[in-house]
Amino acid sequence: MTAETITRRLKLYRAALNGDWAVAKEIYDKYEDEIGVEITSHGNTALHVAAQANRTDFVKELVKMKKMKAEDLAKRNQIGCTALFYAAASGSVELVKATMEGNKDITMVPQEQDGEDRMLPIVRAASLGHTEVVEFLYRETKNSSEDDDCIELLVQLIETGLYAVALDLLRDHRYLATKRAKNKETALHVLARKNLTSSNQNPRGTSQRYFNLGAKDRKNKEAVKLVESLWEEVILLSERDILKLIEQPRDLILDAANHGNVQFLSILIREYPDLIWKDDENGYTILHIAVSNRLEELFEFIHDIRSIADLMVESYDGEGNNILHLAGKLAPQHRLNVVAGSALQMQRELLWFEAVENVVPKKLAEAKNKDELTPRALFSEKHKELKREGETWMKDTASSCMIVATLIATIVFAAAITVPGGNKEDTGLPFFRQKASFKIFAISNVISLVASSVSIVNFLSIVAPRYAEEDFLYLLPRKLLVGFATLFVAIAAMMVVFSATSYIVFKDGSLWIAILAIVISSMPVILFVKQHFLFFKDVLRSTYASDYLIRKGKTSLFIRKGKTGLFHKAGETKTTKHQWKCKLFNGSNLTIPCTSSCSTNV
Repeated sequence: MTAETITRRLKLYRAALNGDWAVAKEIYDKYEDEIGVEITSHGNTALHVAAQANRTDFVKELVKMKKMKAEDLAKRNQIGCTALFYAAASGSVELVKATMEGNKDITMVPQEQDGEDRMLPIVRAASLGHTEVVEFLYRETKNSSEDDDCIELLVQLIETGLYAVALDLLRDHRYLATKRAKNKETALHVLARKNLTSSNQNPRGTSQRYFNLGAKDRKNKEAVKLVESLWEEVILLSERDILKLIEQPRDLILDAANHGNVQFLSILIREYPDLIWKDDENGYTILHIAVSNRLEELFEFIHDIRSIADLMVESYDGEGNNILHLAGKLAPQHRLNVVAGSALQMQRELLWFEAVENVVPKKLAEAKNKDELTPRALFSEKHKELKREGETWMKDTASSCMIVATLIATIVFAAAITVPGGNKEDTGLPFFRQKASFKIFAISNVISLVASSVSIVNFLSIVAPRYAEEDFLYLLPRKLLVGFATLFVAIAAMMVVFSATSYIVFKDGSLWIAILAIVISSMPVILFVKQHFLFFKDVLRSTYASDYLIRKGKTSLFIRKGKTGLFHKAGETKTTKHQWKCKLFNGSNLTIPCTSSCSTNV
């Protein structure tokens, strides 16, 4: 390759990268054979470079060139990518259309290099969550896609939450419900790990929150519909094939349980009740998994059927631990991090242990494992370090807050004996004692002094003693709440004192200074609320609404045998006494009486 050729191709590369079609056209008009040739060491043509740089206008002009051949559009670089592959990754439908102009067959040309796994442009777009590009390419490829490409596409659509397109794909290819991807997983395996429950995690403005919540609700409904559609196909298989699909390459029921995917489990179990008895190599059912991983909704889901739950809790693992022993073990770190601070984590662990203890048979509380430890003794053993960290965290927090409260008390006490405007010489009374602004000053000063003093006393009671485990449950959090609440009142009242003083001093002639001072003085209060509101809310919720961990009777779970069923729902009137039967995985039959308010639907 001559120096002139190298210079020309470098010039083409820069033109494609910057979208400078005038420079490229000048070269192509003189060197027509350069269209479609490689201009980089990685085998990229000008079309590749322009597509990578998202230069839509450049691509449109290049594709329209007379010398641009269909095989030039389908040319792969050294890593096996066509220009359309990069266009699909860009998320621009316009760029994708421009790249396909003149050769629509390139939609089915995959990325392929040295025998590695192939990937179509539509699958790449799906993996990046580009909905519009996926929808467009799907319309172009749905009649020509191979089975392996379809299942890979379905898996990627589910992974990135493009459930609407996944539903369209499943409607056109129902067999995909039982087909496995390259990693041997089915679409249900992927959905087992997804959270199908909507929640508002957006911290922005109210209108934006509701907009995003509505979008998330719609997406969750699409996900639920997808699970139902997939399961409708799977349930038609033989029992042997259903179990094979569920258990390989790993058990999707247990996978869903570990992720707390309650809605997914409810869809599968209501059509196939035997799945509720699935267990892992340790003999742990989904109820045990819920307890170990602190999955409140999953625990409620199973516990609502007391007859089944009572049978599940009777099992023991290889170390002699029952389900209450599992509640006594330390939660996984990601579940501890649901609340901030070691003290609140310790409180949550205690709340969870007591919640489980209150709904399991009393004999389990006294049962010992192979180490001769009862569940409560195991709890103390496994939580020693967390308890120590909680003590340190609580005392450090209280000490810091006590310093602030002491400073406030000092400031407002000084303000009380140095009144704004001074005192009369004859009587010693303040000049402005009859003014409303002075009365506000006096009252706010008293409130700030009292509140800061109460805060100091509360925080001092936290710093001084050593703690028992039970102290983390209610005593310490309540003291912390009182301390924070009174500290907030003290800060707010102190700012009112400052504002009233500013108004008294500057209201005559310089009122704008008083107004500015009042506005600025509100900032510390707002900042305090903003920084500590979520923490305060967590403490308040844990301490005074501790039953939120397990809301008994709130979940409406129903069990169906075949196509008929028995519905158990909270709050309904019992209409008849009856029983229902199910077949366990070990082949034995189980008859469970109805022990709760229910109605039948047969």
